[in-house]
Amino acid sequence: MAKKRYRVLKKRIIFSRGPIHLVDCDIHTPHGKVLSRQILEHPGCVVIIPKTKTGKYILVRQYRFPLGKHLWEFPAGGRESGESFPAAAKRELMEEIGMCPGRLKKLTAFYPTPGVSAEKMHLFLAWELLPKIAEKDEDEEFEIGQFTLAQLGRMIARGQIVDGKTLVGFSCLQKTTKL
Repeated sequence: MAKKRYRVLKKRIIFSRGPIHLVDCDIHTPHGKVLSRQILEHPGCVVIIPKTKTGKYILVRQYRFPLGKHLWEFPAGGRESGESFPAAAKRELMEEIGMCPGRLKKLTAFYPTPGVSAEKMHLFLAWELLPKIAEKDEDEEFEIGQFTLAQLGRMIARGQIVDGKTLVGFSCLQKTTKL
């Protein structure tokens, strides 16, 4: 017996800027219903956990316009056209913290908001950091901080770190440091 699937009947771009598209879709469900859904198409991005020689982790504090406040986060950013995810991770680190990783290891990939977006975040651990600066994006102004794993845990417990990608990164760090 053939498995019934969801099918996109109609797809229309409502808004597009750069690599991001807001799309209106009519979707036929396996149960015969037609649903209207709006989704955000995104080419994916990188999240980087920079680890210093002293075993601390670097976070950036930046203003997040949708929230109207500053957040502490692991550095992250989009992938440019034709760029690999590891290359994007290296570029983003240079832009955001002025460092280039000597070593880079992919830890995981995840979908932060699968109900509205197909954006996939690729999480990397970076170490053996060397100074190397790249030009920042126009909206990027950062405060940089270095924290131990225990300090990050306390910041999360106090609600000082609430960014999803940073919470996922912290969880991965806890698992890798126990090995």
